[in-house]
Amino acid sequence: MYEFTNLEEYTAYFFHVAAFNSFGEGASNDPIEATTLEAAPSAAPLAVQAFPNSSYNITILWSPPPEIDRNGVIIYYEIQLTETENGTEFQWTSPELTTTRGSLHPHFHYEFRVAAHTSIGTGPFSAVETVQTLPAAPTAAPTQLRVSNFDSSTIALVWEPPPFTDRNGDIVRYHIRVTEQETQTIFEYSSTSQHYTLTSLHPYYNYVISIAAETVGVGPFTTGLLQPTMESVPSSAPGNFSMAVVNSTSILLSWSELPLPERNGVVQGYTICLTNVRNGRDTDYSAVSGPYSIVNLHPDFTYRAEVAAVTVVGAGPFSSQIEVRLPEAAPSGPPTHFSVDELSPRSITLKWGYPLEEDRNGVISGFRVRFISNNFTDLEVENATITIEEVKPFTLYYAEVAAFTMVGIGPYTVRIRVLTPEDVPSPVSTTMLEAIQGSPTQLTVQWRPPEEPNGELLAYSVCCRESTQQPLCDCDSAISVSSTSCPCGDLEQDTSYHLQAMFPVGLPHVKVIGGFSPYTNYTCFMTANTSAGESSPGIPHSSTTDESTPADEPQDIMVNSLNSTAILIQWSPPHIPNGIILFYTIYINDSITFNIIAAYQNSFMFGWLSPYQLLNVRLSASTKVGEGPLTESQSVTTDESVPGAVDNLEVLVLNDRPSTSLGPPLSPMEY
Repeated sequence: MYEFTNLEEYTAYFFHVAAFNSFGEGASNDPIEATTLEAAPSAAPLAVQAFPNSSYNITILWSPPPEIDRNGVIIYYEIQLTETENGTEFQWTSPELTTTRGSLHPHFHYEFRVAAHTSIGTGPFSAVETVQTLPAAPTAAPTQLRVSNFDSSTIALVWEPPPFTDRNGDIVRYHIRVTEQETQTIFEYSSTSQHYTLTSLHPYYNYVISIAAETVGVGPFTTGLLQPTMESVPSSAPGNFSMAVVNSTSILLSWSELPLPERNGVVQGYTICLTNVRNGRDTDYSAVSGPYSIVNLHPDFTYRAEVAAVTVVGAGPFSSQIEVRLPEAAPSGPPTHFSVDELSPRSITLKWGYPLEEDRNGVISGFRVRFISNNFTDLEVENATITIEEVKPFTLYYAEVAAFTMVGIGPYTVRIRVLTPEDVPSPVSTTMLEAIQGSPTQLTVQWRPPEEPNGELLAYSVCCRESTQQPLCDCDSAISVSSTSCPCGDLEQDTSYHLQAMFPVGLPHVKVIGGFSPYTNYTCFMTANTSAGESSPGIPHSSTTDESTPADEPQDIMVNSLNSTAILIQWSPPHIPNGIILFYTIYINDSITFNIIAAYQNSFMFGWLSPYQLLNVRLSASTKVGEGPLTESQSVTTDESVPGAVDNLEVLVLNDRPSTSLGPPLSPMEY
C-alpha cells in the first residue's frame, strides 16, 4: 500500500501498478480512476469587473477561478460591496457569473470583490475593485443660505452645498432665483461658486431669494430668503417745481412728491438750493414737505432755486432751476467807511461809501446826513460826500448818514464824533491896568478870557512897552510857564508875561506883574494862546508905575574952588530918577550940609569956608519916596590965604643949646 500526498483537490487521478525487479519493470494493471475530495477554491474568480447601470444600481461581472483552483464544484459566488463615502457594507451571493445591485446612492464610490464557494467552503476573494454609480440631480437644496453684505443695489449671497449624501454628483453650478416683490419680477442667475452678488437691484425693494444645486440635473430650491436692499438717494427730482414772490424779502416754493419707484427709500424731506445770482453764493434749506417759504432775502436781488428729495442716504438729483428777481426795498445796511475826509476849524468834510451791495436793496437815490450839535440838522445829498461850513472851532459835533432808495431810507451808520480843530482865540479884553502904590516895579493887570476861546486855552501873554518907545510889537504865541520874556525886545523896553489859562472862562482874572521901571508909563495888551496859535492883540491899556527912590546918583558932578572961602558944585539929574526929583542933598565931609529943594537947580555955591581947606563933596537926589544913592566923593581944596599969628611959641634948652618950637597960626584966615 502506498499513500499519495500533495494531490490537487477535487482532481481525478488514474493509477497504474507494475512490479519492479532487478531485471526491470513488469507489466502494469489496467488504470484505476480515483478523484480527490472537494475543498474550498484556492483561487479567486477571474476578470472581476463592474459597471453602473444607473445612478442607483451596478452590475458586477466575473469569470470562475481557474479550473485547477476550483477544488470542487462551484455552487455560488459571494459578493462583498462597500460604500466608500460612509463605509456601509453589503454582502450577498449569486450562483451566476453576474449580479446587479440596486438601491445604491448616486455618484458614490463602491469597492467590491468576489469569492467562489464550493460545498466545502469559500475560496479567496478577488482583488478589490472600484465602481462609481452614475450621478443624479441633488435630492436636497443648498444649506445655510445667507446674506454676507448688501447695500442699495447689491446683495452678496453665500451658501453651503447640499449635504454630501444629497448631492448625487459633482455640482457643476448653482441656480439663483430672485423675485422682486414690489413688481413680482423674477430674475434667474447662476454661479459655479458658493457665493454670488446680485447687482443692479432697486434700492429699498424687497427680494425673495432661492438657490438650487445642479449636477446632471437641478435639485430642489431653498426656502425663499427675504432680503430688502438699503435705501439710496432718490433717482429723480420732484416734479411741478414752482417759485412765487411773496414780498421783497420772501418767496414761496412748491413741488409734487416723487413716484414711489423713484424714491429709493423713505423721503425724509427736501433740500432746497437757493443761489444769489449777484454774488454766486449758495444757501441750502431743509423742508419736510412743500410748499416752503424762504424769508429774509435781499430785496432787488435775483435768486435761482432748485429742489431735491432726501432719504437717509442723501439728496437725489435737483430739479430744473427757476429764477426770480425780488422787488426793491429800503436799504438794510448803512453806508460804509463813514469818516472825516477834511477838517478845519470852520468846516467839516465827510465822506462815505455806498452800502454793501447785498444791503442796498435797490438803486441808491441819495444820502441823508444827520449833523448834530445842539440840535439835529438833516441834509440830503446825491453824492457820497458833503462839506459843512460855518462850524465852530474846537466844538464837538456828531454825524451819521443813511442811504435811501425810491422805497425808503435805510439804517444810519454808527454815529461818529467830530471835534473841530482849535483855532486862535478871539482877542482878550483887558479891563484894567494900574500901578500899585508902594510897588514901583509892578502893575496890576485884569482881563476877561476871550469870548470865543476856540480851543483849550494854554496860556495868556501880556506884552508891555514904555509909551515913549515905538509901537508894540507882535509877540509870538507863548505857552510856557509864567514870567518868561516875550520876544518884543529887551526887558528895558518890553516886559512880557505868559500866564497859563488856568482860570474858569468868564470870570475876572487879575495878575500882578513886575520887573517894570518905576514911574514909567507903559502901554500893555494881552493875547490868549491855544495849540493853533496866538490871538490878535486886545485893546491896549496904559498906566504909569509908582515912584521910587532914584536908581542912580546925580550925574556929571563937578566941584571947583572959587576962592579961599567958597566952592562951586555943579551936576546933572540922575539918569533914572524913578520919579519927580524934589531936592538934592549935598554932603560935605560926610555931613549933610545943605538940601537943595529946587529940583530944577543943577549948581550951588557954598561959602564961608576956611582958606586952603580940603573938602570931600557927595551929592544925592530924592523923590517923594526917598533919597537915591550918593555920588562918588569929589575932593576940593579952597584957595590959600595969608597965614594968621603964630601960636604957642616955646623956647627949650637942649644939649645946652636953645631950641624954638612954633605952633601953627591960630587961624589961617585971620584977615
